[in-house]
Amino acid sequence: MSSHAATADEMGMGGYSGAESGKPKPKYGWTDVRRYIPTEEGKAKTKSKAAFWIVLFLLILLAVYGYYWAASPGGQRSMFQLKNAIAPYNPVTWYSTEIAKAQDIGNIWTSEPTAVEKKGILFESFKPVGSEEIPQGTLALFTYGLRLSNAEVSRTPVTLTCDIKGKDLKGDILPTNPIYITGKRITENARCRLSKELTSALSGTVEVEGGASFPFKTEDVKLKVYLTSRAMEDSLPDDEDFFSYMNIQETQPIRAQYNGEPVEIGIGVSTENTQPVVIEEGINPLVGITINNRWDGKMTNLTSLTLTLPKELTINEEVSSYPPNEVCPFTLSRQGYITNEYKASGEIIESISLESGRLRSFECWLNIAPELLGSAPYVVKEYAVDAEYNYQLPTQTATITVKKIASADGGSGMGEAVTALV
Repeated sequence: MSSHAATADEMGMGGYSGAESGKPKPKYGWTDVRRYIPTEEGKAKTKSKAAFWIVLFLLILLAVYGYYWAASPGGQRSMFQLKNAIAPYNPVTWYSTEIAKAQDIGNIWTSEPTAVEKKGILFESFKPVGSEEIPQGTLALFTYGLRLSNAEVSRTPVTLTCDIKGKDLKGDILPTNPIYITGKRITENARCRLSKELTSALSGTVEVEGGASFPFKTEDVKLKVYLTSRAMEDSLPDDEDFFSYMNIQETQPIRAQYNGEPVEIGIGVSTENTQPVVIEEGINPLVGITINNRWDGKMTNLTSLTLTLPKELTINEEVSSYPPNEVCPFTLSRQGYITNEYKASGEIIESISLESGRLRSFECWLNIAPELLGSAPYVVKEYAVDAEYNYQLPTQTATITVKKIASADGGSGMGEAVTALV
């Protein structure tokens, strides 16, 4: 009996040996309630399994919803809008832009920003009027969200565009193209219209791209310039510079002001742009100009670039390599009692275009009349630059869904159904 009892203990209530089955022997017998109380380890495993199946269910549910959402007209419009929103951040495009900017390295003059808000015409939105889903063969209208910011203009034409992306189709601009802006705000409502005939040729998700361009000026950009003699500069104590010795409150480098226009103008007097300008025999001072596209659009071309100098200063034609060239494109247009005005050659500057973040510099060397200083230790003059240009703002894209209308014979043609709708 004792031998039989020992065998039964090894086999347990199930009638088999734990060692023979390869499983560990239970800690408690079949009749011990503690055997059925979950352990902390068991609870954790149960929770992990439950969480896994819940997450898997939610992912499947989300995938099914996403599939049907992406196939819906609203989902397709949203996906196109997302694609357009992230397009400017394409790493390949960014890298190409940075490589192009590296070509601008050279003598670059900047200005001092003074305006918080941009100065010019802003293109803030381009949206469909009414429903984003229309049947084929009906009119579609889009509105341009234009705003005049921090500026007053005099009859400025704004040229609008309206194109169907991926197709050689264009909408009509209403009420006129260009529209004209006068004063401090835009009061005329501009629209793009897709005609019935045009929408009859479209179906599915359609991207409509609106654009705006306008002429503008960055004007009255001035640089305060201190000029002194070599003798005066050499007479300064070793521990003092010109401005501290003369008790002049200026911070180096002295720069022109930038008021938020699409194109910034910087003016400099040397490669390091340090002042004062020292007048000495055999040395021709420099005037440098940098035009910089500060907005996100494109400066399609310069139409005018004017440099105004004090009457005692003139461009040295020999050193500046006249006739006008791409480094110094200016010719004298007006010689006055107070200033000399130079205009850049149209043949040179009109071919200059600047993408966002790109810039272009010009350099000219000057002659200084002996009477400029007279007996004074120094004089203060102004260099001024005005620029006129055409500027193209970044395009805005709107999406609509054009639904096919079945014809009377069951096809996809328009037939009488479209006639009844319009």
